[in-house]
Amino acid sequence: MCQTVVMADSLDTSPGPGARRRGGRRPGSGRSRQKIVEVARLAFSANGYAETSLRGIAREAGVDPSLVVQLFGSKAGLFAAVVEWPFDASEVATQIQSVPPGEVGEYMARTFLGHWDRDEQRNPIVSLIYAALSDTTAAAILREFITVNFALPVVKRAGADRPELRAALLASQLLGFGLSRYVLAFDALASASGEELIGALAATLQHTCTGSLSVAPQSSSAARSAGLPAGSAQPEKQDRRDHADREGTRQQRGRV
Repeated sequence: MCQTVVMADSLDTSPGPGARRRGGRRPGSGRSRQKIVEVARLAFSANGYAETSLRGIAREAGVDPSLVVQLFGSKAGLFAAVVEWPFDASEVATQIQSVPPGEVGEYMARTFLGHWDRDEQRNPIVSLIYAALSDTTAAAILREFITVNFALPVVKRAGADRPELRAALLASQLLGFGLSRYVLAFDALASASGEELIGALAATLQHTCTGSLSVAPQSSSAARSAGLPAGSAQPEKQDRRDHADREGTRQQRGRV
């Protein structure tokens, strides 16, 4: 069983005995909400985030799919209720569409740091990371959730090449930052101000989204320092040297 998903309590918002119902809420919606959350918890554990559908959850819970949408807004909203994620990730994916491609790094840095820095919102995310470190199902769910709702929409908005690789890099940077600042608590990160970190993190995220993923050719000395054969990072120069060596050998044989 996935530790991530079972950590959230059932969310029963039904009124107590004798309490008056307010404003348009349909009878039994509190019990329906609890049932949907319970079914969703099992579905996310068994199938992962990507393979779980709102229609399937509604069918198992015995409710109309429109009620699931009414109560939770989206699959990301339902997942947030199940694991107590502090905000609806689908809203971020929608808002990113209005952000200029050259500013997506800062947007993501501000969005995540704004939530990370609030104890009541950080704790569920940290719990999710802890669970993912020890449970492969939890890890898969977190990976899919971050990729589908944050990373891919951001890199697609940026419009750069290799979106899948960039999305994986973006997710690793965001989660790695959270782990380093709030769990491992590196002194320099833990003591830095939010604006300092936003500036540094935004630059890294922006490069991941829109910068080149290619590495400039290394010199032979740099390649040797990295434990690589001299010239291995400069294939064109190596090819020219090999060609010259072969020509020299042929000429020597011709003279013999």
